[in-house]
Amino acid sequence: MAKDNNKNNKPDNGRHAPDDVNVTLSKPDYDALKLKADERDSYSDKYLRAHAEFENAKKRLDKERTDLLRYANDNFIMSFLPIVDSLEIAEKHIKEAKDFKAVREGVDMIQMQIQQFLKEIGIERIKTLGEKFDPHVHEPVETEESKEKEDGLITAELKPGYKSNGRLLRPAAVRIVKRQV
Repeated sequence: MAKDNNKNNKPDNGRHAPDDVNVTLSKPDYDALKLKADERDSYSDKYLRAHAEFENAKKRLDKERTDLLRYANDNFIMSFLPIVDSLEIAEKHIKEAKDFKAVREGVDMIQMQIQQFLKEIGIERIKTLGEKFDPHVHEPVETEESKEKEDGLITAELKPGYKSNGRLLRPAAVRIVKRQV
């Protein structure tokens, strides 16, 4: 039986029981209520643990993302350093060179190294000379008039264009034919 010591003597409509109310329960009701309270405490504990694990995982992922961004270029730089070394060697030889054919061969070798490096990291040069103008990958910088050549034919590459894994990085600056009538 419940004893109501509410000072206002107003019923609380079952919403809140005052702290100083004594409640009498049967043993089975008490056991059932105790079981529900233990279950609630267990769920609350599981929730708090899961929330803490989630917060820790979030912090760990943020740190990993920061480290990844900080050190992402290390492999790129390590792959590029041999090209820098070759350029430095070529610079020394140019200053002492008497045979410019050997210098040209060295520069051509470095150019091949660079192209191979770009290919390995997924960078491809956009084809230009002799190709039909494509506004998605070419930027017309100059035109040349011609009666013999096809309209929109690329006759010169002024600056190479590149794609990274199929995505345009920079369009190729080109000279195209504007057909005379």
